[in-house]
Amino acid sequence: MPTAPANSGVCLTRLGRAGHMVRMVVGSESFPSVAFFAPGAPSFAEDPALRIEQAGDRRVLLEGDAVILSTSARTVPWSLSVDIPRGARVFGFGAATGAATKNGARFRLMTRDTLFFGIDGASYGAFPIFWVRDGSSTFAVLVLSTYPLDVEVGEAAVTLRGACDTEHSAVDLVLLRGTPADILADLGALVGRTFLPPAWALGFHQSRWSYKTQGAVLDVAKRFRKEALPADVVHLDIHYMDRYRVFTFSPERFPEPRALHDELRALGFRTLAIVDPGVSVAPYPVYDEGEAAGIFCTTSDQRRYQGKVWPGATVFPDFTRARVRDAWARFHAPLLDAGVGGVWNDMNDPVFKVGEVYDPLAEDVRHGEHGEIPHRRVRNLYANQMAEATAQALTSARPQERPFVLTRSAFLGIQRFSAVWTGDNLSRWEHLRSNLADVLNLGLSGVPVCGADIGGFGGRTGKLGAVKWRPPAELFVRWMELGALLPFMRVHTTLYSPRQEPWSFGKAALQHCRRQLQRRYQLLPLFYRLALEAHERGLPMVRPLWLEHDVGAAGPLDQLMLGDALLAAPVLVPGATSRKVTLPPGAWIDYDSGEVLVGGREVERPAPLGHCPLFISAGTALFTLSPGRNAEDTLKGALALEVSAPPPGRPGRGSLFLDDGVASDGRRFLLDVATEDLGGRLRLRFTRRDTSFTPPQTELELRAPRAFDRAVVDGATVPLVPRELSSEGRAQSISAARVPLGAREIVLE
Repeated sequence: MPTAPANSGVCLTRLGRAGHMVRMVVGSESFPSVAFFAPGAPSFAEDPALRIEQAGDRRVLLEGDAVILSTSARTVPWSLSVDIPRGARVFGFGAATGAATKNGARFRLMTRDTLFFGIDGASYGAFPIFWVRDGSSTFAVLVLSTYPLDVEVGEAAVTLRGACDTEHSAVDLVLLRGTPADILADLGALVGRTFLPPAWALGFHQSRWSYKTQGAVLDVAKRFRKEALPADVVHLDIHYMDRYRVFTFSPERFPEPRALHDELRALGFRTLAIVDPGVSVAPYPVYDEGEAAGIFCTTSDQRRYQGKVWPGATVFPDFTRARVRDAWARFHAPLLDAGVGGVWNDMNDPVFKVGEVYDPLAEDVRHGEHGEIPHRRVRNLYANQMAEATAQALTSARPQERPFVLTRSAFLGIQRFSAVWTGDNLSRWEHLRSNLADVLNLGLSGVPVCGADIGGFGGRTGKLGAVKWRPPAELFVRWMELGALLPFMRVHTTLYSPRQEPWSFGKAALQHCRRQLQRRYQLLPLFYRLALEAHERGLPMVRPLWLEHDVGAAGPLDQLMLGDALLAAPVLVPGATSRKVTLPPGAWIDYDSGEVLVGGREVERPAPLGHCPLFISAGTALFTLSPGRNAEDTLKGALALEVSAPPPGRPGRGSLFLDDGVASDGRRFLLDVATEDLGGRLRLRFTRRDTSFTPPQTELELRAPRAFDRAVVDGATVPLVPRELSSEGRAQSISAARVPLGAREIVLE
């Protein structure tokens, strides 16, 4: 293996390969172990085809005679600079900056409470991975460091520098190459792919800081049912607790939590209960048992580190230790016994001093059985390890069900345990735009199940961010339009704000919100199938256009692909009644009108309030369901399959994934559909990949363009009947027929 002479604290360079991936380590004689790699992550082995040309800190990585990466690196002080082509676009880094691309940005990769995004360059998550797009070529760089890093994205280089003492750690990176799908697959192999969420987690969530009593929680749930609004989850914020002590219920405000959850389940709702890491030092079982077991973080002189969060004086679990994670998992028993559906981890950056501007790296916090681990080394891992313990609590209590955990703070690999929301955003149009950018970049950072608070959480940056007026109805409705197309969909707002439920903005806004929620549940088969694809292949559920189509280095940054075939063009500015849409090459079908549009161009499309332009790639086989009151009911509802002719010689496709919505046993129903143009006829071929689950539906409604008037189903002719989709809010006329779900081949004529 080539080595380099000592220079600027660097003793050698080590190279290795695993498939498409190339690893370069500067300053270590071996490949260091990586705390956040997934179990079974591929190992890197020496390859004589890889070599380094070095001059001082400068290192050029070659494969044979081809340059594959140019860098500058040193270990003291820690720094890494990666050359990028001038004009290239840089993506990734999780939700840092809130911008669609990171070009020209400076920020810190350190998990931190941003005080309503009032701290310049701060972010709740830390994701040291970035993508470089130059024309249609792509590579990504994964930086294997847990230390806080300062990032500067320049015109010709991406530079990362240690934001603290990095303890002479090596500069360690992995170059990810190939197609975007190859890069995402390799990233998933290293840091893990996402958990498979239960179906209810992909439904609508309503939250507030706080619904202060169990009566208030029930009132919200009942109002959703009265207004015929599909929804699955009501969130319980900190006021459900007894004096903000984690793992308790207030005896005054929530005196009968089991009865509350029984009534909510009868209404078709689950809850997500907030749990912060800060434990009150007041005498109560969690603190007493934790203190006796020595599970809390210490100071350099081995005293308990003490901060100040919601309950006052608090101590913090040291999640670096497996036995602490085990203990934390057990503490969830009172919540789960009461019927809480899932857990929401907040303040887990972690926040040591609530509402204060302070440097968390200056706090005297130590980890490990003997305080041997400095906080700076593991701070960025804190939320991941807490989420691991939380998921363990849910799976231990309910081994037959898939867990759902939500987290504010996150690092690489969080997707193995938890979904992510992007923190305390503001009720502003720029944060609506950031919502889309954040979800796209989190997907590129390995986190497919993510979202942001619809309508905005706070009112302004800084300590007074919790005070706000009601946002404009237009902003809320536009946010509902976008949120209905993102993996995690939740409305949330602060304690010191007016109500922010769908009915809080007037009758017209309520009707718009109802339509978006019904569409969300109608498209549940698509979300569910994409969640499975993310779980198995590491692909984002929501993708930038360039991930699926040749649209240059970036393409339009205000559009999205939901999977590989549904294109959305949300309205992200006030006052708009139409918007320009870039359609990639090919034919596209307006989801609402059925109009066929020629791609490879920009078109102007109507977008009045309450309408988000959606387009389906021609030839796609799209499964939909009749919306029920929640995901569970929807999965049992009437099934439809919408088809159109693909381009000649290019078959289309689609697929359906069904199970009971919650089970962890892996039993599922998987049905693939291939579409083929036969010169005026359309053939559909069905392949069943897995039938270990028997769906409740035995037939589906086949929906086809009006040009077809009959279907030959496994040799038997079935007439197609004209039908309007106005009941679904769609101005589209189709031909339809009921056909068996067990059909093998259908030819439309």
